[in-house]
Amino acid sequence: MDNGKLKTFSKILLLGAAGSALTCHLAWGQSKIETTTKKPNVLFILTDNQPASMIGCYGNVEIKTPKIDGLAKEGIQFVQTFAVNGLSSPTRATLMTALLPSQHGIHDWLDDRVVSQWPNDWCAVREFRTLPITLKDHGYQTAMIGKYHLGQPRQPMPGFDYWLTFIYGHTIDFWHNTIIDNGQEYQVNDWHICDFFAEKAVEYIRKYDGKQPFYLQLNFDGPYLLPPTNLGPERNRFYPEYVGKDFHSYPRTRINEQLLLEIYGPDNPNDFYLHTLYDILRMHQDPESMANMASQNSLVDDGVGRVLAALYESGLDNDTLVIFSTDQADLYGQHGLYGHTNYVFPAHLYDDAMHIPFIVRHIGTIAPGQVSDLMIGQYDIMPTILDYVGLGDIEIKNSPGKSFAPYLRGQKLENWDDDVYFENAESRGIRNRKFSYWKRLEKTGSPELYDLEKDPQQNQNVYSDLAYEGVISILDRKLTDFFNTYADPEYNLWKGGSPKGSLVRIKEFKQIYGEDWKPITEEKPLFSEE
Repeated sequence: MDNGKLKTFSKILLLGAAGSALTCHLAWGQSKIETTTKKPNVLFILTDNQPASMIGCYGNVEIKTPKIDGLAKEGIQFVQTFAVNGLSSPTRATLMTALLPSQHGIHDWLDDRVVSQWPNDWCAVREFRTLPITLKDHGYQTAMIGKYHLGQPRQPMPGFDYWLTFIYGHTIDFWHNTIIDNGQEYQVNDWHICDFFAEKAVEYIRKYDGKQPFYLQLNFDGPYLLPPTNLGPERNRFYPEYVGKDFHSYPRTRINEQLLLEIYGPDNPNDFYLHTLYDILRMHQDPESMANMASQNSLVDDGVGRVLAALYESGLDNDTLVIFSTDQADLYGQHGLYGHTNYVFPAHLYDDAMHIPFIVRHIGTIAPGQVSDLMIGQYDIMPTILDYVGLGDIEIKNSPGKSFAPYLRGQKLENWDDDVYFENAESRGIRNRKFSYWKRLEKTGSPELYDLEKDPQQNQNVYSDLAYEGVISILDRKLTDFFNTYADPEYNLWKGGSPKGSLVRIKEFKQIYGEDWKPITEEKPLFSEE
């Protein structure tokens, strides 16, 4: 890092530390400067692969996340929020559209290795109403800073005025990246990508002119938890704090046999998927990797604090709805597994991967210090944001999502359904407060049922227990009816539909539907309000 950049970064760190301390102790309704924005600004902070169980306010006493913990104290911390899928691209598409993977067509991560096969300006969800398009069309200035992973990165996703991302969907290196900055392309070297994105978000907030409310989507590309970035030692400033720790919060399990069955030959650095599997085996119970993962959580937390400090210093606290969440979680030893849900076949849907942090703050409007167990699916988040900012009458066609904006304002929700639904290609699931039931596409695997009251860690599959026949019948009917109602035949993998972009398990689906079956990636007409 050159001297000028280092000085700038040092100032940001100092301001972030001071500002975050102030933010964490603001009284409800207090702000530095009153403004007159009619609609609230929206700051949506989305992290990457961050388990709720690695955050302090969600119960982890070993990993330091004071800024996120402070944010939770200032608003509502939701403790029963679930991702719609176990992978990055599908969940990000759902957050942008309020649709299921079997509606928007993204069922797997979008593979950087096949990006050249996509149209040059392809956006995976361009044909749907999206959150940025809707907000822009109704008076918001819109910005996206950070990880994209929904198409070609060099063209802004429709609806965004300000566009800053990097060229990959996957994180290959935290410290060396090619940046796309509003049409300009340059290298950022020897600077952690999450620190860089935080600085750019701070810069955006400080330059905000107040003429229109803003929607800022800040997508941190961490903590990530996957190799190669989280394998072994790390050089970020938080890593030394975790070296030599015992890490009682990390599971101590033997490696899962299903994961071992995925190994199809000797390690080959030129085979992305195989090499990733070997690296996962190297991460298993490795003290340096554990310290690495912990440090990435603290580094992301620090970035959150710096951005919240910029809001405070700019007098925008009362005028900004702040949302904090992640795309989906990753396992870090639970059930002997690491990483994504589809690293084994059929894909699992354990809570450790599907349960995500979700925190909402709006100083002066949302009462602080709340912890809520409202059952929320990711498809509910876009309708809630639109409703909260006064756009609740807008139709999101065919969305299963429902708004809980009244709940944020302290009102009672009527007829809220405690069932949430998720899907991961050949695996579909329904979860409520008592049970998690997973069904598999025919010829791909067996169903699973977990009694969450007796077995919250989901260690005992009770699907074959005759005592649960009635429960299975009810849950199976609900699950079947849900997807029959909402799945689009074009993208319904259970009815021969095709995914967009890419699919890791394409061989298994070809065995079911034939060799001609494949992902279909084409440029759809851009969504229009008219």
